Amino acid sequence: MQVSYAPAFLRLLGKLDAPVKASVKQAVGRVIDFYEGGNKATGLGVKRLRGNLWEARAGLHVRILYSLSSDRLRFILAGNHDDVPQFLKEN
Repeated sequence: MQVSYAPAFLRLLGKLDAPVKASVKQAVGRVIDFYEGGNKATGLGVKRLRGNLWEARAGLHVRILYSLSSDRLRFILAGNHDDVPQFLKEN
């Protein structure tokens, strides 16, 4: 499976403080493990939002938005709970 990161995801990740950034990176790794290795993603709260867009938790207030196709996992957004509906509304 190919894994890629949208420029906006990387830009937002760079703006987060160190502890939040670390939890996002850990959650990204767990999402990748879930799809590549079938490891159960407990605590991630993975859920489908619409079409091929999915959301995972990287902490109590931090969410990761990603797209999933048969051979590609693309991370799109890292932000708070309110950023996800705003992104969906704009796209």
